[in-house]
Amino acid sequence: MRGRSSHKKGRVGLFGPRLSGRAAVSRKARLIHRSAIVMAFLVMVICITRTSHRDPVIDVLESEIDTELSSREIRAAFDFETVDLDLTQRAQEAAESAVPDFYQVDSQRVSQQLAAFDEQIAWIEAQRPAVSAMIMNTLATLTTPEAVEDTVTKAVHQFAKGLLSGEDTKTVLDEHVLANWLMPDKATLPTVVVEAGEATDELSESVPSVRLEPDSPEALTYQQSDQLAQLTRKGLESVLRMGIRQQTLLPQDRSRTIALLRDEPDAEGELSTETRYDEVMDPIGARDYLDTWLLAEAEKLASTESANTLVDRAAPVAAAFITDTLRFDSVETDGARARIRSAVEPVLKHILASEKIQDGGSRWTAQTRSDARTYLGLIRGETHPLARLISAGIAHAILVGLAMLCLYRSIGLFRGERTADTRTLFQLALLLMCGLLILSRVALYFEPTGFLVPVAACGILYAILVNVGLAAVVSILTATLVSAQYGYDWRLLTVGTAMSMAGVFSIFRVRRRSDMAGASITATLVGVIMMIAVILATDSLLDEATARRLFLIVLNGIICLLAIPAVLSPLERLFGITTDIQLLEYSDFNNELLGRLAVEAPGTSAHSRMLGDLAEAAADAIGANGLLARVSALYHDIGKMRRSEYFSENQTGYNVHDELSPRMSARAIAAHVTQGAELAKEYHLPKPIIDGILEHHGTCLIGYFYQQALSAQKHDDVSEDDFRYPGPKPQRPETAILMICDAVESGVRSIKNPNEERVRDFVDKIVAARSADRQFDDCNLTLKQLDTIAEVVAQRTLSNLHTRVAYPATRAEDDVDNIIPMTGNAES
Repeated sequence: MRGRSSHKKGRVGLFGPRLSGRAAVSRKARLIHRSAIVMAFLVMVICITRTSHRDPVIDVLESEIDTELSSREIRAAFDFETVDLDLTQRAQEAAESAVPDFYQVDSQRVSQQLAAFDEQIAWIEAQRPAVSAMIMNTLATLTTPEAVEDTVTKAVHQFAKGLLSGEDTKTVLDEHVLANWLMPDKATLPTVVVEAGEATDELSESVPSVRLEPDSPEALTYQQSDQLAQLTRKGLESVLRMGIRQQTLLPQDRSRTIALLRDEPDAEGELSTETRYDEVMDPIGARDYLDTWLLAEAEKLASTESANTLVDRAAPVAAAFITDTLRFDSVETDGARARIRSAVEPVLKHILASEKIQDGGSRWTAQTRSDARTYLGLIRGETHPLARLISAGIAHAILVGLAMLCLYRSIGLFRGERTADTRTLFQLALLLMCGLLILSRVALYFEPTGFLVPVAACGILYAILVNVGLAAVVSILTATLVSAQYGYDWRLLTVGTAMSMAGVFSIFRVRRRSDMAGASITATLVGVIMMIAVILATDSLLDEATARRLFLIVLNGIICLLAIPAVLSPLERLFGITTDIQLLEYSDFNNELLGRLAVEAPGTSAHSRMLGDLAEAAADAIGANGLLARVSALYHDIGKMRRSEYFSENQTGYNVHDELSPRMSARAIAAHVTQGAELAKEYHLPKPIIDGILEHHGTCLIGYFYQQALSAQKHDDVSEDDFRYPGPKPQRPETAILMICDAVESGVRSIKNPNEERVRDFVDKIVAARSADRQFDDCNLTLKQLDTIAEVVAQRTLSNLHTRVAYPATRAEDDVDNIIPMTGNAES
């Protein structure tokens, strides 16, 4: 026990100074890691944020905006709003349709009708002298004074009849109406005075004499007719100026709304009134209105009976001059509609950053030209570019920060069993994303759509170097940042994500370099399909822009096909990550180190090859990396080349351990681990293989020599630590499997008459012993996985131990002392 205590004390003294050195290295590594993160953050923000909102094709756009054809596709560099001409026109047309047709009273028509009325009245007045003379002459013939009024009425009617029968008549009135208007005032009719006359002789009778008082025609007056004429004219003018529509009403006019314009405001102060066209008075309605109006006015001048008489006299005259007086005012209507049209707010549409404004090689339309002019106006009118740049930078810094946080958290969840630590995986992802964003920024000045940027290459590389789960996260984040770089183009995000995910999920396992080409081709095909879907949803499939985009996707796939193999090897070396492709290269038996092993330690080489097949099968059975297990098995005992004679598989009869003490033998046996690691480093083998060399024995006890030492000890000075391998214990399932298979393959040959039960029992004992020795504490193997490993190892080992059938010698070989073994089985 004193030896063990002394040994521990020596280790403490030995590693004490080195701990501070490791701490210093750790601090330096943390500083470098944080600096790399800050640098990557700044690079990504700068790449995404444009220093100017001026699109690379703006100069071309300025020169081509007034041409008939656009020579190239134009896309917006930032979000903006522009007028949607079609929707705006629809809105204006809807507003115009709500504006009624404007009508106003035709003043000239009213004046014409009033002039015709005045002419009619003047003509009637011109007949008055003749009427007066006729009345006086007629009355002079009367012999009785009682029949004056009837006589005058009959005489006037007869006179009117004579006027109407004349060729130069200028009236539209009938006989009765005209007679009424030619009647003088009844109060001014003369009185007939009949006086008895004197006889001329005795035989003759006396003749009465008739005398009129007054006896002058000028005594007759027409004041009532004049008053009636004034009233009628006033009423006629009033109804004409109210507006009278045509008598005929078309079907489309029945519900049509119009606006009536007035020369003077109405009682409510309005110069116009909206009404339905069919509700406007027609000539018949105007006559009824005028009759009512005349009656109301006549009642103010006379009794109801006299008023009715007046209306009967006036209405027919006025009715003769009532006609439609409304006319459509096209000037006012067009003006009102123009004002309404200009008052309509333009309907705006939102143009997203990187959204197409104009197709290349296509004719300019009114809409695209309007969009382009708005776009140019916004660029030319940019008054605060610095403030816009700062706000965009802050927004993109938040986006990049969230992406980096998501990436870091995802690495902790999906890193799996990779030996690379979180820092390495994080730095690798940042390097890929930064490199792609820099490439994308350069491509932006030559190809503004972004479909040429090989986003899928980033995801495929990360899937090969790390794992599929993390690669999917990196793909989504990278596609998001690239789409932000191109103005948050959802089309680019959709296509880029689809290509990346297709490439990532098609490369679960890479055993040939052609697998990388297959992933790139798969990504390209999915990209073409997704691009067609996007175009069908947004644009026309049959145009030049579609062919150009599909060509860019194919070119993108070709770039991925060439870039992935070119970048993979430098990334492997830079980050010390071992991929399956690299493992395949080291599995070649023509490798220099494996060739040396076959020559210098042939037994160990044969053991390693058999162990490789066994370990690969067990690893594949539990979902571990079978290729890594096989390659690690090929190199796990290369340290035995230094002293191959110390190991039984290379001995030819002489055993060197017979001359050594158990402690020296144990040290010689354990040394092959450290010597193998040194030799692996000398040949620059990948770290997982070196780990397999160091961990395949873990800290197991070298039991044979330990028991010899215990048997030979005299002073209780045997320390178990002196008989253990230096370790460390297996850190991953593949090296734990290697440990189990190594022990089984080297020890199973000691079983007499091996069968399935004995071999399985032996394997279970090996697994139980290693588990009891806590060799599997650091590799996360479950009991179920250990049972699966034991089952596979037992089956494969039993297959390797099959016996051969010995056939009897032929007669020609009777003198031969040995029997030639034949390959095959009893059924051959």
